[in-house]
Amino acid sequence: MREGRRRRRRCPACGWIFYDNPVPAAGAVIVRGGRLLLGRRARPPYAGMWDTPGGFIEAGEAPERALRRELREELGATVRRMRWAGGAADHYGRGGFPLLSLLFWVTLAPGPLRPADDVTELQWFAVDRLPFRKIAFASTRRLLRGLFGDGRRSREPTRS
Repeated sequence: MREGRRRRRRCPACGWIFYDNPVPAAGAVIVRGGRLLLGRRARPPYAGMWDTPGGFIEAGEAPERALRRELREELGATVRRMRWAGGAADHYGRGGFPLLSLLFWVTLAPGPLRPADDVTELQWFAVDRLPFRKIAFASTRRLLRGLFGDGRRSREPTRS
């Protein structure tokens, strides 16, 4: 079946249309002193590459709540403040399912950070030297370029 320019799968028996909607994920843009925190992915897709801390949003879970949960699991961290940063469509790996990446500026409560769950390592990168070629998802690279441009400016959020 075609709707506009999109081709959709449809059940021949009942007519149900499969829309192939994206799966939402929330990520944290954590900046301190002009440095961005990235985590090294432990699992495919893109195992070993850098990514913003975060993960998938569960059914019925608000994006902010999901991100708080993921940051506890991946960093052992508690969120102090959170604010919208941007969103972009992608795929979960080459040929993977559709993904909707939602990024938030995050300020963490004081305390040590430890990589856990899906993260093998944490590293702070100067925003003027982000490892774009080693960042896992195209959507994350696009969003970070939009937030930091060519890296000459560090747009940490102002306090709300």
